Amino acid sequence: MPNGGSDCCGTCWFNARNKGQAGYIRDPDSGPDFCAIRSLRIDDDAAFYTYCCNHPHRRPDRDSIPIGPVFTMADGSRTAAFAEVGRDLWRPSPDTELIRLHLLDLLSKMAPERPTSEYPGISVDEAIVWQLGEFQERRALDGLHRVATFEQRTRRRLVELAHDALVKIASA
Repeated sequence: MPNGGSDCCGTCWFNARNKGQAGYIRDPDSGPDFCAIRSLRIDDDAAFYTYCCNHPHRRPDRDSIPIGPVFTMADGSRTAAFAEVGRDLWRPSPDTELIRLHLLDLLSKMAPERPTSEYPGISVDEAIVWQLGEFQERRALDGLHRVATFEQRTRRRLVELAHDALVKIASA
């Protein structure tokens, strides 16, 4: 894994170059790296250094509605939104009503216990909570208050992000 993780755009089924398959497919004749769900061109040399929460390692149910931003491997040149997990923000999430409703639905289903199995790094729950804060989505207030009461011992980072999101929304 020369990129710090196999959860990159280069191995994602939403990368048009991979023709709907996850893994190291990399058909050299299939055109450029392009995220089909975000309409985002990814430079060929960056495809193995960019990441999002829709990757099959994070959403094996093939969730085609963008969840959160696209990240790069942290190098300190940008503001690190998720520095402790080695990621910097590269491209913001698209912002549509469909995306907001999807995030609100996922927030409503968020459980207090830590998921039993999740790929290391940015959790899907963390990206959802963070993104709703970035959107300053007022409809998320009840759900964020609920998440803010989750057990600190097992969900510390998620609880902190919920508190941060509540502050962002309150200041809007």
